Amino acid sequence: MDIRIMAAVEGLLFGVSMFCFMLDRNGGAEGLKSKYVYEREASSYEKAADECDQEMINCEVLNLYSQYEDFVGFLTVDGTSIAYPVMRDRTDSSGNYYYLTHDYRGEDDRSGCPFIRRSADIDGDIVEIYAHNNSNGTMFADLVKFENEEFFNRYGRVTLDTAQGKREYRVIAVLDVEVGGGEFNYFGWSNFASDEDEAFFLDEVYGSAVISSDAFVPGGGSYLMLVTCEYSHQNGRRVVVAVSM
Repeated sequence: MDIRIMAAVEGLLFGVSMFCFMLDRNGGAEGLKSKYVYEREASSYEKAADECDQEMINCEVLNLYSQYEDFVGFLTVDGTSIAYPVMRDRTDSSGNYYYLTHDYRGEDDRSGCPFIRRSADIDGDIVEIYAHNNSNGTMFADLVKFENEEFFNRYGRVTLDTAQGKREYRVIAVLDVEVGGGEFNYFGWSNFASDEDEAFFLDEVYGSAVISSDAFVPGGGSYLMLVTCEYSHQNGRRVVVAVSM
């Protein structure tokens, strides 16, 4: 199936099923720092330092792989509070996306945890990472900062630490779109079949961006899309697009 058709069909289905909510700043936020800011645990650091290359592979990340079967990497975004484990999603007993309502340890929590789709290729040309836009500032709430031109130009480095090493990206565009609204479809991309597919993707990104970089994107890179809810549209999504450095 053409990558453009596949993205459109899957995007509509996922957009309808992914719900959004706002976690009250004055309620339900107890213990957020201890639960969502990654802290060292004695049991997590048994791997000997000489078993991994500190320049390329983070030993702490490798230990998270050994502890949590759904763990795929650790995400950080410069200039924001975003620093979380990223999980491969599963469906829960109700058929919902598991990490919309569970933290990375598998504990019930309405704040959820950043995740990729169950079928996603973490090594694909495009990787989508989803998380809630919580009003207490957790998960992907800070992505709104990139709609400020000064912030956009000053920051923009995104890092994804995986078992294969550190991947660094720079933000090139921010989009606010409505699911099914005929704008850029963020869902279902994976690998480009041709240079034309990549060119089509970039045309779609820049054509729908509320703010974008003038820096040249040479092509042949990989892309990260950080996706969260956006509340100026009905069923809106904020999408921050970054390209590999």
